Amino acid sequence: MRLERLDILRGGAIILMVLFHLNYSLVHIFNNEVLNFSQNFWFYEGRISALLFIFIWGFSFFLAEQKHWAGVLKRYLKISSVLWTIALLISIITYNFFPEQYIRFWIIHFFSISFLLLILFRKLRRYNFLFGILIIVYGFYFIPVIDNQYFYFMGFVYPTFLSADFYPLFPYFWVMLLGYSFAIFMKTWKYLHILEMKKERNRGEDFFIFLWRRSLLIYLIHQPVIIGFLYLLSTMKA
Repeated sequence: MRLERLDILRGGAIILMVLFHLNYSLVHIFNNEVLNFSQNFWFYEGRISALLFIFIWGFSFFLAEQKHWAGVLKRYLKISSVLWTIALLISIITYNFFPEQYIRFWIIHFFSISFLLLILFRKLRRYNFLFGILIIVYGFYFIPVIDNQYFYFMGFVYPTFLSADFYPLFPYFWVMLLGYSFAIFMKTWKYLHILEMKKERNRGEDFFIFLWRRSLLIYLIHQPVIIGFLYLLSTMKA
């Protein structure tokens, strides 16, 4: 069963992400405020995009589990390995260009570790909902700032910590657990069918699905493409 409405929602999350990084590049690289009409809007727009990605990936893990039950471990070990390799390369590249705030635990780092954790947590099934609530409470209210420099990936940052993009396990792993639990609840209540397409797709829906099925490629290249395009525009104006 292909839940195409879920793919459309994921395509929407990609568009939100690209728009967020377009404004970020304009403001922080090219000192252009043309789209920056509200800092609060762009902050929440970027967070909504990331949270949608994480929630839907948790939901999708459950669907993959239903389809590949015996092979889901091998499948996600492979995905995690690929993502960790990409994440490591991003860290190395950004360290060479921005050593003071290079990307240490980007959302790709987060996914590569979270998929491994979810393989373990899936045994708890719907009780992951409770663990998700505990994680968010702990992540927001009890994680201190510490002097140790090696636990930042869990959210334990030290006073001078800087990173260009940062999604630690606490509190964001709770979103993935909630996505996974929500999928279980929907299957239990027999509501998964509402995510199926009951009619022929239109071009807009096809476009959103097209985006999602190339989401990793878009995620990796969209920022260099945006910066290159904006740089080209700036040189043409000059």
